[in-house]
Amino acid sequence: MPKHPLSTTALLGSREIRFLDRQTTNYPNLMRLCLDFDFCVIQLLHKTSVPSASKSFVLTTQDYRTTPTAAITPAFANMTQLEDYVTHHQVDILHDYLFGFVDEDIASGQAD
Repeated sequence: MPKHPLSTTALLGSREIRFLDRQTTNYPNLMRLCLDFDFCVIQLLHKTSVPSASKSFVLTTQDYRTTPTAAITPAFANMTQLEDYVTHHQVDILHDYLFGFVDEDIASGQAD
């Protein structure tokens, strides 16, 4: 899964979307990644020339504030689109999250 860069210069702000109840969520795959793994859904508020700034949603890891990592998913206009993307790519997302560093070390020739 390729990572997607987050350009902070084009943002007015962001906020984390919290999943509180496993029984009543409309986004079960996003909820599972956030509660069972260290993922976080971020709503981004983009700078635009129009009075109402555009919003998008991305999936990141919990350490997005302290490390310069890119978003796990591309940005989507709404949570339903993000849920659909995660549903179709969940195995790849979890594989890269859990085992991705092994593949990168082998590819760079640093695994001994």
